[in-house]
Amino acid sequence: MLDRLGAVVRFVGRHQAVFWTLHSLWALAWGVAFLVVGGKRPQLLRFGLVSVGAVWLTSLALPAVLRGSWIPDRRKEAARKLVLWGQKWLLQGLAFFLIPIYHRSATYPSRQVLFMTLLVLAALAATIDVVYDELVARRRPLLGAFLAFVAFACVNITLPMVWRVGGLWNLGASGALATAVFVSFVAEREEGRLVRSAVRAAGVGLFFLVLVTLGRPAVPPAPLRLAYVHFGMALAENGRDVGTPLQVLPAGTPLRLFAVAAVQAPAGLEEGVRHVWSLDGDVVSQGRLIEITGGRERGFRSRSATSLPGLRPGQRVRLEVETAHGQVIGRAEVVARQGPTPG
Repeated sequence: MLDRLGAVVRFVGRHQAVFWTLHSLWALAWGVAFLVVGGKRPQLLRFGLVSVGAVWLTSLALPAVLRGSWIPDRRKEAARKLVLWGQKWLLQGLAFFLIPIYHRSATYPSRQVLFMTLLVLAALAATIDVVYDELVARRRPLLGAFLAFVAFACVNITLPMVWRVGGLWNLGASGALATAVFVSFVAEREEGRLVRSAVRAAGVGLFFLVLVTLGRPAVPPAPLRLAYVHFGMALAENGRDVGTPLQVLPAGTPLRLFAVAAVQAPAGLEEGVRHVWSLDGDVVSQGRLIEITGGRERGFRSRSATSLPGLRPGQRVRLEVETAHGQVIGRAEVVARQGPTPG
């Protein structure tokens, strides 16, 4: 029996690359399952916070446990791999769960492509064993940045979707938690230099918090989503939409253009949005901040207007709907064409 067991161990050792590859493929399939679930059951997001907390605590405790004498030396590497396997199982499920939720609110092309790329890379990093075990987990600053990003992405969407908390409260909570996670991995405890260590940690934390705050426009404004935009020369009698939606604009004559944009949001969520008008990429006007309330099936409608000079054929008028913090919810544009003025 022992000879057979030894033969199995040697066989696994010789082909461990194959087995880890198969495991990574299985993990990828597991992540795809979460990708589907994330599109249908967003209310499960609250369990994502538990996953972040579990990975954070075990990552901080693992080095101390491995340095101690609780676990025999010959079993420490196995214990480390077991903990990392649990972390990957939690992180890959969470990251793949978040992808479709953010994708529905992302605007392409925009700076939000960077955030979506990082989210996909985080999901893949937690799926591929050799990347997480040997590259991410062995470098504390990298592990801190990785987990801080996942924590930010999770809290940033969980608060508005589960507890209907948006605006500055959401921004502050997401940024503060991400900063705390990152600082906990890079802060060093130096005996006799507690003040110096505290100042260094505070400096790193402040820098990271500013980075998170300034990077807010690159984050998709999930769960807000632009349902539609209608352009017109005038509003309808009820004021809820434009009179006659336009597909093209008349060229060669000054005009006043109206737009009605509908933004979808969860019931109970309140958020401020504004309209930004641009002509061939140059901003020409910006509307006032409009407070919207979620829960309407076709979206909360917001209206604005802008005056335009005589347009040349081919010029593009674009409307971007963005949050008070500069996150683009969506955009639409209409092109000027030579022809009769629409009635």
